[in-house]
Amino acid sequence: MARRNRRRDPYTPLAGLVGVALLAGACVIGFAPMARGQEATSVKLERIKPKKEKHATLQFLKDNRDFIRARFDLLRQQPVERQLAAAEIDPRYLGYRDMLASILAAKDSVAAAEDARQRRDLLASVTDLGDLESQLDLMERQLGQQRERLGVLQKDFTGDQQTALVVVVSGYPKDVALSEIAITLEDGDTLSVPLSAEQQTSLRQGGVVQVFHGFVEPREQIIEVGVTSDQWPSGDSGFLTLEPMRDRLTFLRLDLSTVIPVGGAVSISASTWLHDARIPSGDG
Repeated sequence: MARRNRRRDPYTPLAGLVGVALLAGACVIGFAPMARGQEATSVKLERIKPKKEKHATLQFLKDNRDFIRARFDLLRQQPVERQLAAAEIDPRYLGYRDMLASILAAKDSVAAAEDARQRRDLLASVTDLGDLESQLDLMERQLGQQRERLGVLQKDFTGDQQTALVVVVSGYPKDVALSEIAITLEDGDTLSVPLSAEQQTSLRQGGVVQVFHGFVEPREQIIEVGVTSDQWPSGDSGFLTLEPMRDRLTFLRLDLSTVIPVGGAVSISASTWLHDARIPSGDG
């Protein structure tokens, strides 16, 4: 006991050494001076450690410990004999399982049918796309062929067009005073040429008056010839058919000396002939 008391005695040599070391450290380190205006608070030192009052927890369990233990002791498994007779299960309850299985099967059938429909639609779409692509290819080939044909026509009738027609008028009627000659070509172009007094005199003396000179298509054409005079104030016309030869110069002569009041424009005597040489490239 004495050995224990000496170990707990605060005034043992070890405690003294510690105190001296603390004092020495305090002297070396120093204390921070108290700020001006602060007041010191007194602290009481006690030799025996104060006891801290502990508040009891679960006081109810402590107070009723014996009662609770007695109740726990009564918790034992004990077989209980009861007479229970098995009752018949309602057939409807068994039918519910079959109904559920039918519902699931129907859902699977509907899903399979929908999937098949979607596949058919997809295949139909792919087939339609293939047909559309084939149609587009066919249209592209037809357009290419059409471009080739148009190129041939353009080369024949526009680029290197050399087929020309010259319409001349000669002679003059005795009993009719003509004042104007009109020529309407196949494409609808109309050219009206008034006959002046000088031209009428030249025609009476055997001269020739050129009415039209231009390029035409090398195919069969219907040309309308109209004349205007005091006999036909509103004009009278007739039609003639000719087929200019490709790359050749075709002459059409209208002889007015045969015109009579009764016949009108149809009494004109017309004739055609070709130029002996081909038209050189670039000439009209």
